[in-house]
Amino acid sequence: MASMRESDTGLWLHNKLGSADELWSPASIASLLTASVIDNVRLCFHNLSSAVKLKLLLGMLHLPRRTVDEMKMALTEIIQLATLDSDPWILMVADILKSFPDTGSLNLDLEEQNPNVQDILGELREKVSECEASAMLPLECQYLNKNALTMLAGPLTPPVKHFQLKRKPKSATLRAELLQKSTETAQQLKKTAGVPFHAKGRGLVKKLDTTTPLKGIPKQAPFRSPTTPSVFSPAPNRTPIAPSRTPLRRERGVKLLDISELDMVGAGREAKRRRKTVETDVAEKPPKEETVVESATPDYAAGLVSTQVILLHQVIEFTVLSLCVLRKKNKV
Repeated sequence: MASMRESDTGLWLHNKLGSADELWSPASIASLLTASVIDNVRLCFHNLSSAVKLKLLLGMLHLPRRTVDEMKMALTEIIQLATLDSDPWILMVADILKSFPDTGSLNLDLEEQNPNVQDILGELREKVSECEASAMLPLECQYLNKNALTMLAGPLTPPVKHFQLKRKPKSATLRAELLQKSTETAQQLKKTAGVPFHAKGRGLVKKLDTTTPLKGIPKQAPFRSPTTPSVFSPAPNRTPIAPSRTPLRRERGVKLLDISELDMVGAGREAKRRRKTVETDVAEKPPKEETVVESATPDYAAGLVSTQVILLHQVIEFTVLSLCVLRKKNKV
């Protein structure tokens, strides 16, 4: 049972910490190092890989102080097992963490004559000499401004200029043009979006407005005076002109009608339609060729024909309206 528990813990730690992409232990490892995990690590520490051992040792630094005090004996035992390991890096880290469970501080009194320490320091010096000095600054330098960084780390070496462009490449010019066009179109869209546009729907039902007064029937056209020239009277020396009617102003608003008044309205519309057809027929008739001798009608009687036509139309309208009224009275 204990061997199964050890193998399960070792496999679980390899899945969590065995990645070679991240060699440093993140702060989230503190949630993994529970009391049960630490107890199982003591039993399977010698079977773990070097990367997992290093991450476990470095992960102790992320544990809260209260957790370290509770698991002091188990952590001390793990560090003692690490001091017996064959890997020089694990030995080095175990020497540094030797006093951490008891005092909470690191052991920096390393033996200078220790060959293991000397070998590791030599490797580190070689790696640091290959890198630039500006790339090896402490972590707090990224939060400093330029003046404070210069005071702390000294003047930075300027980057070496290997070449210089004589003119901008074509891609940069095209990119600038595309950016300018995109900004112009965005500004135009903002301008057009600010103007509200209300589309008038045809199928929308309009609410009845009962507050507006009822509009009456528009006035009829006035009688023509006898002196005004008639369109229908024949003229000897002029071509006939189509009658020009001034368009009546359409009255807007809502009209409330009784059901009994629908017959009267229909009769009035029928009379208007007949009058319109008569006028269009008269206007469309081609002028007859004047081969006959001029009419002997005097000038003072020239307007009588048009007056008679208008009177005839009005008599017809009056007759139709009176018939509608009589019909309504008979129904009542």
